[in-house]
Amino acid sequence: MRPAIAHTRLFSYLVTRPTGRTVRTNVERQIAAAGRTVLAVLDLRHVPVIDFSCADEVVAKLVLLASDPSTRRRFVLFRGIAEHHLEPIESALRRQGLAAAGESADGQPLLMGALDSGTVAVWREIWVLGRTRASPLANRLDLPVERVRGVLEDLVTRALVIRDGDRYVSLGRALRDAGPPPDEEREDR
Repeated sequence: MRPAIAHTRLFSYLVTRPTGRTVRTNVERQIAAAGRTVLAVLDLRHVPVIDFSCADEVVAKLVLLASDPSTRRRFVLFRGIAEHHLEPIESALRRQGLAAAGESADGQPLLMGALDSGTVAVWREIWVLGRTRASPLANRLDLPVERVRGVLEDLVTRALVIRDGDRYVSLGRALRDAGPPPDEEREDR
C-alpha cells in the first residue's frame, strides 16, 4: 500500500490561533483532495517560532483528524522539529491525550505526546525496521506477541503506524517509499 503524500512546507512564525487555523484548514483541504490513503508531511524547518495556540490549532487538530475513526487512512508526520518546537507541541498533544510522529531537524525519529515507554519502544523498532509483522517484532523486543500486537493496533488506531495486511509500516518508511518531493528531487540534480 502506497499512500498519497501531501507535503506542506511552512515558512513563517506560527504565533496566533487564527494563523494556525488558516494553516490547518489548508492542510485539511490537501488531505481531503487526495481522496485515498494520505500521509500529510508538515515541514517545520523554516518555522522559527510556534506558540502554544498554533501548536494546538495545527498539530493537535491534525492529529485528531488523522486518528478519527470516520476519517481512517489519514496520517500526519511532522518533520524538521527543533528543540524550540517541542514544548508547545508536546503540551498541545498531552493536554488532549494525543501523540504525533515526527523527525527532528537532524532526521532522528520523534514520538511526541501522551505515550507510555513500552509503546515508544515498539514504535522506535518499527521506525528502524521500516516494515514488519508482529511476531518478528515481538521476538526482537523479547515480548509476548499478543502484547506487541495490541500495541501495534493501538499505534494504527492513533495513526502512528500504517497497517498493510499483516505488516506494519512506519510513517518514515512510507515517506521514503514514495520518494522525494518534487522540488527536493530537482535540487539533487
